[in-house]
Amino acid sequence: MGKPSKLISNLSCLYILLPFLIFSAGWLKLYYAIPIVLILLLCYWKVCKDTPELWLPDITRDNIVRLLFILGVIAIWVYMSGIGKFVYQNNDHPIRNTLFDILVEYDWPVINYDILPEKLGEFDATALIYYIGYWLPSALVGKVFGMRAGYYAQAVWAVLGIALVYYFICVKAKKIVIWPLWIFIFFSGLDIVGVFLTNADITSYESIWHAEWWSIPYEYSSMTTQLFWVFNQAIPAWICTMLVYVQQNNRNLVFILACCMLSSTFPFVGLLLIVVFLCFSRKYSELEKFRISKKTVKVKEYFKCVIKDTCTVQNVIGGGIIGIISFLYLFGNSSGGRILQEDPRGPAYYNSLPKLVLFLILEVLVFAVLLYKYNKNNKLFYFVILLLCIIPPIKVGYSNDFCMRVSIPFLFIIMLWIIEAVARAWKEKDYGLFAGLVIVLIIGSATPVLELKRTWTYTYERINTDQIVYAEDKDAVDILNSGNFSGDIEGNFFFEYIAK
Repeated sequence: MGKPSKLISNLSCLYILLPFLIFSAGWLKLYYAIPIVLILLLCYWKVCKDTPELWLPDITRDNIVRLLFILGVIAIWVYMSGIGKFVYQNNDHPIRNTLFDILVEYDWPVINYDILPEKLGEFDATALIYYIGYWLPSALVGKVFGMRAGYYAQAVWAVLGIALVYYFICVKAKKIVIWPLWIFIFFSGLDIVGVFLTNADITSYESIWHAEWWSIPYEYSSMTTQLFWVFNQAIPAWICTMLVYVQQNNRNLVFILACCMLSSTFPFVGLLLIVVFLCFSRKYSELEKFRISKKTVKVKEYFKCVIKDTCTVQNVIGGGIIGIISFLYLFGNSSGGRILQEDPRGPAYYNSLPKLVLFLILEVLVFAVLLYKYNKNNKLFYFVILLLCIIPPIKVGYSNDFCMRVSIPFLFIIMLWIIEAVARAWKEKDYGLFAGLVIVLIIGSATPVLELKRTWTYTYERINTDQIVYAEDKDAVDILNSGNFSGDIEGNFFFEYIAK
């Protein structure tokens, strides 16, 4: 049995902070960057002091073998995702590759004066405005050692991030366990059932075997889908969610939340809701003397406890600096103003009540039923289920990203509860529930299996036809003129007053 330690928790906090430190040094005027970096390092020291001690494994031969096996599986998972340009990459990677190339090849901050003819008159120059945090450490490597080294660094950064996430999963068992890794990789909603019931032809799409498209415009992505399509948002969001989940008080919550914004802007919204819920549902020992009855306390005293526990140096100053600067930078993105507008791709992407009902049954309610027995006294359980039922019809931007990405922290917590339920049902010999969980997990695994199959099939198809296996990049100028990834710098507060 290992001794409690803050080592991995502190390393995880550094993982989510480092992108913003690099952003500050690369994007901000020097007289802003230097004090901000120094202040944030001080706040990080405060975070390290206040983070809870968690189980840390002993260094034994068996543990080392298990760790190496787990790291090997994670490395294969990352390899198959397309991160690093080793294998076939799905439709989202050309843009992500180009964004990374821009970060390596262009000066920081990235300003574009090469305006496309159809955009002339709209603005004189655009800036790269996107949730770029995940790429910054590896882009820095690319600037120093070359583009190929930068892509290798992307893969290493991904493996490290997922390994940190998996450590927190092992903390619950207080031992290095391998079986939850398979749930992590293969956890998904019952998309294959939706494909069957709606007679959806998933092979008609350009990216064959993407089962989650049966329910367009709604989608809750499996962990493998998140890694294969939006790794830049998913991995930081997973770590931030785990860090929030294990905190025993509010002293670091705002700081952790703020670190999520620059890398995982949509998941940040979901995590914000979780943080607010935890702050106002936590039990505070100081309230006992103000209790009016068994179930109620004085409202004024309750809010005092919340404020006292939340208003720490790292939350107010550190979280405030990170949050405000990240917001000012991201606010200039051109697509952010599209809220609750119809999808420009046509009626197939409009909200549909029958499809929404079936989607919620297969993606949310089946897990709510299975998890209810062990979570019926867990307030967060009801909150998460409620939000997963509310967010699918909401649209922000040009696509259905709000549904797919804001849900990431909620789906990750559902997965954690599934792992806990499997372990508890087996331990308590609740074989009926155990069988139900296993059956649902097996059916749901079809979605990530198809994701893996697509990579495998297209990689070897391209090898056999003497093609480059990875995706061809987009044109950088097109990306920097696109509303999804840029914004006008004229009148932009961040670029006029803060950026160098």
